[in-house]
Parts: sequence; C-alpha cells; structure tokens
Amino acid sequence: MPWICPVCKRNFYKANQPHSCQLYSVETHLAGKDSAITGACNKLLAIVQGFGPVQISPTKNAIIVASKSSFLALKPKKKILDIEFLLAREMNEFPVHKTFRVSKQRVAHFVRIDKPEQIDEQLIAWLKEAFDTINGKSDY
Repeated sequence: MPWICPVCKRNFYKANQPHSCQLYSVETHLAGKDSAITGACNKLLAIVQGFGPVQISPTKNAIIVASKSSFLALKPKKKILDIEFLLAREMNEFPVHKTFRVSKQRVAHFVRIDKPEQIDEQLIAWLKEAFDTINGKSDY
C-alpha cells in the first residue's frame, strides 16, 4: 500500500521513504526554457494524466509523475527535455539512448527530445506501459 508523506502529500511506495519535502512548481521548472521544451513538457503531462489517476510532483531536480509509485521523470533543460521512465523490460530502440536496471523488476529508460513533435505514438505507448507496469496491469 502506498505511503503519503504527511508534509508534502507525495505518494511513495514505502512508508517513510527518504525524500525532500521542499515544494516546487511545474512553472518553476519551465521558467526560462525554450517554448518547444515548455510545449513538449506540457504535452507529456497532459498525455499521462489521460492514462488514469496520477500525481505530478515537481521536485528540485525533476517533475515526477506517480500513480502507485513513480514511473516518469521529466527534466526540462534550456533546449532539451530529458524523459526517464520505468518498464519491466529493457528496450534499446531509438530514441532510447540509455537504460539501466534499477531493481530486479524495473529498468530505467532515458529519452531526450527537443520539440513536441517528437512525442510520437511509440513514446506514448512506452509511457502508458510504464503507467500500467507500476499499477500492476502490465501484459508486456
């Protein structure tokens, strides 16, 4: 059962999981970024909200998206949006540029985009798979 921090109201997989309760906003992360990065980030947030109930938690280093647990991190830079998501399997298809196993059952995948048009059906399907995986609905 997920644990909700009583201070920052973020969901975590384990009770008393270490984290920072310092509050940030999506707007803080997007301030000073190219409009293409802002557009891509906002588009991705809208897409993942359509998957089902999610919590968007802007932290110091990323915009974290969680359902039962975190499954997606968006890291807007000035001209690049770094996207990190967790799957139960490893994929090395383009545009994934790096992967690493974070646990016995999860593999982190890293994608980098620089415009909203790069958010294609394949990337959306991977993010939906990440959402389903974290919610125990994965048939992949």
